[in-house]
Amino acid sequence: MTLAHSRSRSRSRGVTPIAAAVAVLAIGAGASCVWWLGGLGAAQSGQDSSKADAAQILSAAKAFHVQHAQGCPTLSSLKEEEFLSRNARGDDAWGNRFRVSCSDGEISVSAAGRDGKPNTADDIRAAR
Repeated sequence: MTLAHSRSRSRSRGVTPIAAAVAVLAIGAGASCVWWLGGLGAAQSGQDSSKADAAQILSAAKAFHVQHAQGCPTLSSLKEEEFLSRNARGDDAWGNRFRVSCSDGEISVSAAGRDGKPNTADDIRAAR
């Protein structure tokens, strides 16, 4: 074996530092994309489950209103009078409490949504 041939073989055995850095960056970028896409899915999932919870509370509030012509129910009264299961969620996916409102014959249920601020675009709402 010649010296030139020996050097050529030794260079082809390992990974260069640049190739290793490129591989690490590629893996990191891929992982970041997966994390970001997962976050989008989780946000949508939270939005969907919170809307379903709000609709359930609205349905219970309508049933309450049929039996109680006056007044607006609270989550506690809906649970106490068994219009709503005691296990029903009382808050949205981000921990913001649902509120039942009654105004001009309309019943609505809302929670602050992902940003935690009421009366913004991401609020969870259900209305009759």
